[in-house]
Amino acid sequence: MAGIKRSKSPGIRKILLLAAWLVMLLSAAYYLYEYSDFVVDDTKFANEIREAAAKHGIDSRLVRALIYEESRFRPGAVGKAGEVGLMQIMPKRAAADWAKANNVPCPEPGVLFSPRINLEIGCWYLSDGLRRFKDYKSAVELALARYNAGLSRANKWKPADKQGAVIDNITIASTRKYVKNIMERYRRYCRESENRKN
Repeated sequence: MAGIKRSKSPGIRKILLLAAWLVMLLSAAYYLYEYSDFVVDDTKFANEIREAAAKHGIDSRLVRALIYEESRFRPGAVGKAGEVGLMQIMPKRAAADWAKANNVPCPEPGVLFSPRINLEIGCWYLSDGLRRFKDYKSAVELALARYNAGLSRANKWKPADKQGAVIDNITIASTRKYVKNIMERYRRYCRESENRKN
């Protein structure tokens, strides 16, 4: 009909389009913050890591590499299976084992978010794995496999020859990748610290 003007409302359409773009940008920013390597500050908790590692006789660079893989240095991280904190401690496994070994009550899951307590339990558990496999050339890889997949699986992956390699024995692809990633980062941290000395 002639003479009737339609109300033009480009504002609503533009606002909806702008809101959709904003949601996409915020989602991308969140993903980059949470999961991208280039925003991870792997120097966080350096003093606490050094103290806990020294207490349990392990290399702090190995602990840093493990934390990078486990939580990207986020103390509030929670895993799919209920793992908690920097070193992704299992409340009913590693924390319970630590409590039993130290004759103390098992910490409540919420306490495991404390970086100091998390590092204490995680470093104790990792050092326990290193002790168990100390006779193997690939003790570190076996300890990491145990940390990720449990003792019974790590025992199955031990090489027949104690001087043998472990990586190819690991039958769970995600654990094999986990161990490789940590070992690569650990070697990188070792190279970096050696270069700083020279």
